[in-house]
Amino acid sequence: MKKSLITTVILTVLIVVYAFTPSGRQSSPATVSVVSDVPLFIFSEPVADYEIVGKALSVGNILKLSIDEESTIEQKAEDVVALAISRKEKGKVPEFDAIILDLENEKAHAIKFKGEVSLKATIKECKGVPVYLFSTPDDEYEVVAELPADISVRAQRNGMLYDKIKSMVTRTLKKEEAGEVKHFDAIIIDPKDLSETLIKFK
Repeated sequence: MKKSLITTVILTVLIVVYAFTPSGRQSSPATVSVVSDVPLFIFSEPVADYEIVGKALSVGNILKLSIDEESTIEQKAEDVVALAISRKEKGKVPEFDAIILDLENEKAHAIKFKGEVSLKATIKECKGVPVYLFSTPDDEYEVVAELPADISVRAQRNGMLYDKIKSMVTRTLKKEEAGEVKHFDAIIIDPKDLSETLIKFK
């Protein structure tokens, strides 16, 4: 009985510890969006076991998408899926279940789940802040603030999505430090216009 109680306490502590980021911000597992019938993992990692079966995009595809300043992120996501499906149809990549976009390293992985297809994901951080892009937190939360996209001129000119998001997060953290916005746990980014919703988990 005593051993069982100790085990329960240890598990509870572990759950509490892993629910928070190193910066003290709470995080939540998420459900990713499905774009043109394909689950898309951006700033996130599938919870279910999977294997990488090939490159969803060629280097040329990635370069073309990165310099496209007219399309929204939402439109680019649809282009990513369309290009990946085209590569599959041409035999350049095997059958796949989902796509993982590694924005920081500019890679797109076509993946196959070892079991059933799952939309559940763990969220990655940018500068210590969990970022939800093309995903929705599973846990309940309250909105702290809603902000328009605030991107530095340098990041805007660079054109890379990762640099833009990093710039946005940096500026939002400075607003928090200055007391312009209240403390928040995570940021939900709207792929239509890159506006931010700052949230705090309940």
